[in-house]
Amino acid sequence: MDNRYQTYRQVEINTTNRGKIVVMLYSGAITFLNKAKIYMEKKDYSNKGKFLIKALNIIEELNIALDMAKGQEISKNLRSIYLFLERYLSKANLENDPVKIEKSIDILEKLKSAFEEILTNPDLQEAHQINKREQIQNSIRKII
Repeated sequence: MDNRYQTYRQVEINTTNRGKIVVMLYSGAITFLNKAKIYMEKKDYSNKGKFLIKALNIIEELNIALDMAKGQEISKNLRSIYLFLERYLSKANLENDPVKIEKSIDILEKLKSAFEEILTNPDLQEAHQINKREQIQNSIRKII
């Protein structure tokens, strides 16, 4: 039973639209940064650090997941933004500066909105369906 569940979860993960995953990651990073900011203002430095690290881990994963060959200029620009955010949030942590966290949240919210726009644009729906079919077929091949 457990093996079938694991197989189902793997197919679900492999067939989820990558754009939706990116949007979820942005949402997670934003949530963690908001919590870090609240704890920073309360001078609860332990929890501030815990949530900053979670946000930084998400940003690092977004950076690592970039396909530089396919994405070319867009991936290059996103990488620059992610590296900037990593440095900027580290500085916010050292300086206990909630304004830097807020500015980082603003950047992530703009990126999230851009990805949401791409996902909801009706002109791109056909491409999403083709991509999803290919992902499902590849996942099934791996399982069989």
